[in-house]
Amino acid sequence: MPSLPNPEANTPPPAPEAPRRSLTRQLFPYVVLVGIGAGILLFMNYLNQQKAQKAAAVETTYKLATVTRGNVNLQLRLNGFTTAREYVNITAPRLRGRGMERGMNILKLAPAGSFIKQGDLVAELDAQTLKDRIDDEVDNVHQKENDVKKLKVQQELDMETLRQTLRVSKSELDKAQLDFRTSEVRTPVDQELLKLMVDEAEARYKQLNLDVAQKEISQRADLRIKEIELQIAKRDVERYTRDLDRFVIRASMSGMVVMQTINRPGGDQQQIQEGDTINPGQPFMKIVDVSSMQVEGTINQAESSHFRIGQLATVGLDAFPGAAFRGRVHSIGALATQPGRQQYYIRNVPIRVQMLQFDQRVIPDLTASADVALEAEEDVLVVPTSAVAMEDGTEYVYVRGSKGFERRPVKTGLNSGTHVAILDGLQEGDQVRFN
Repeated sequence: MPSLPNPEANTPPPAPEAPRRSLTRQLFPYVVLVGIGAGILLFMNYLNQQKAQKAAAVETTYKLATVTRGNVNLQLRLNGFTTAREYVNITAPRLRGRGMERGMNILKLAPAGSFIKQGDLVAELDAQTLKDRIDDEVDNVHQKENDVKKLKVQQELDMETLRQTLRVSKSELDKAQLDFRTSEVRTPVDQELLKLMVDEAEARYKQLNLDVAQKEISQRADLRIKEIELQIAKRDVERYTRDLDRFVIRASMSGMVVMQTINRPGGDQQQIQEGDTINPGQPFMKIVDVSSMQVEGTINQAESSHFRIGQLATVGLDAFPGAAFRGRVHSIGALATQPGRQQYYIRNVPIRVQMLQFDQRVIPDLTASADVALEAEEDVLVVPTSAVAMEDGTEYVYVRGSKGFERRPVKTGLNSGTHVAILDGLQEGDQVRFN
C-alpha cells in the first residue's frame, strides 16, 4: 500500500526571530538610561524635600528680627522697698509722772492714708487714769501743806516749852549763886552743900542750852523733810499736768498718715486702730512726706563699682504693674553689709534711689525695683543679643537672604543683656535669626 504524503513535511519552516531579538537589545540601554534618569529625578526631589524640611525646621527653631535703629541702655536692677526720706515717728508718750508706766488706750486716731497738715490732731489717748491721779496728787499737796503748818506750830510749842525750862534752870542757877555768896557765915558743911548746888544748877543749865541747840537742829531737819515732801508732791502734780497735755498728739509736719502694725491674738498682723492699747515709747504711726519717696535696696559688692550718685533709674512697683516712675541714685553705702542667712563671704552694698515723680499711690513699705541706667549708646543698629554668636574670637550673625541664611561677621557695641548694638556688618532692615 502506498504511503500517504506527510503534510507537516511539506510545511515550510517558520521565519527566524533574530530580527526581533536584535531590536530589544537595541532598546535596552535606552530603557536603562531612562530608569537611571527617573531615579536621579526622584532622588533630587527627595533631597529638595529634605532641604525644604530642614529649612522649615530652621524657620521653626529660630525667630526672625529686623535690624532697627535705636538706643541701647545698660541697666542693672536692684530690688527693695519704698521709704520716705522725710518723716516723723509718732510714739506713745513716755510719762514723767511716777507710777505711769502702764499702757494707754487710743480714743481717736487719724485715718491711715489720710493727708494732714502740721498742727492737726493725729491721736488722742485715754487720760482718765491720769486725771484721777492728778486729783489725788493735788489732795496730797494740800495734805503736805497742812502737815508743814502743823509741824511748825508743834515745833514752836515744843521749843517754847524747852525755853521755859531753860529759863527756870537759869533762875535756879542764879538763886544757887546768890545763896553761895552767903557761905562765909555758914558752916563748912553748909558751904560745901551750897557749892554743890551751884555746880548742879550750872550743869543743868548748860545741858539745857545744849538741848535747845540740838532741838533747833532736829526741828529744822524735820521741817525740811516735810518741805521736801511737799515739793515732791508739787512737782508730781506739775509732771502729771504736763503729761496730760501729751495725751493729745498733734502733727509736727504735714504729710500722709501711715499706721504701724501689731501682732493680734493668733499671730495675725494688723494695723493699729482705735481702742488698741499701746505702751509708753511704742511707735504706732508715721507721718511721711510722700514727695520724698525713695527705694531702699542692696546691690552685690561686685557690681557696686558701676554705680554713681546721680545716675538715672526707672522705678517699678509690684503693687502697680506697668507703672514706671523716674528716679535717680541718691546715696550709696560706704560699707558692705552681710545678708541675714547667706554665706559670710557674700556682701551687699545699700543704695537708695530717689523718686523724681510724685504719686499719691506710692506709700512706704511697698516692694519695688529700680533699673539704674549705667551706660548708653544712642542712634545705633540694634539686634537681639541671642542673634549674635562667637567662634574663634569672631562675632557673627545669620542674615536671611534669597537663598536662605547667610553667615555674616559683625562688630558689636554695648550689650544691655537683651539687645546689642551693631557697629558694622549689618544694614537697617536686614532680618537676622535669633533664639
